[in-house]
Amino acid sequence: MSVIPNIVLEEIEALKKQGKYDEALSRVNTLLVRDPKNKEALYQVADIEYRRGDITKAEKPVDFLLDSYDEDAMWWYIKGVLEMEKTQWSIAKSYFKKAITMLDGDNPEILRCYGLCEYWSWNREQWITYLMKSYKVNEYDAEVILNLIEISILEKKVSQAKKYIKHFRTHKEKLNCFDRDISYYDEKVTLFEQFLKG
Repeated sequence: MSVIPNIVLEEIEALKKQGKYDEALSRVNTLLVRDPKNKEALYQVADIEYRRGDITKAEKPVDFLLDSYDEDAMWWYIKGVLEMEKTQWSIAKSYFKKAITMLDGDNPEILRCYGLCEYWSWNREQWITYLMKSYKVNEYDAEVILNLIEISILEKKVSQAKKYIKHFRTHKEKLNCFDRDISYYDEKVTLFEQFLKG
């Protein structure tokens, strides 16, 4: 992947966090003028457009990247996420399946997303299977733990839900959080705890 200098990347990430998407996009475009095939810059365009809710614009750089660099599992994963946003579960699954195969099934986030597509396709058993696979790959992924608590409650498996809540509490300081802060997960888990106490 073409590299964006750290200082520039930090600036772009800060602008995105502040919701200043036009400014972030303008900063990225200055990089693309010099290097139109800069993979990291194209990814940033997709991420900016995705964050502001324009899936169609987010797809354009991803489609280009898939056409040019189809050996990179990341682009298949991102395309799957975009299809999920459009509730195209079967199409999304096909992209995630490709990414899973390319990575020998060892990426917890892709496994989790594939499982969610199975859930929305009414294949609950497959959802559970893929969620558990994701957990086995990385038992410190906050999103996966949250999903496991949710599904345990949905399946009326109270002791299992409590087990994952305890796991969350015990390892909270070292959990992996990607798009959200740990406080988001803490708040959600607290609500589940209160629900289980009745």
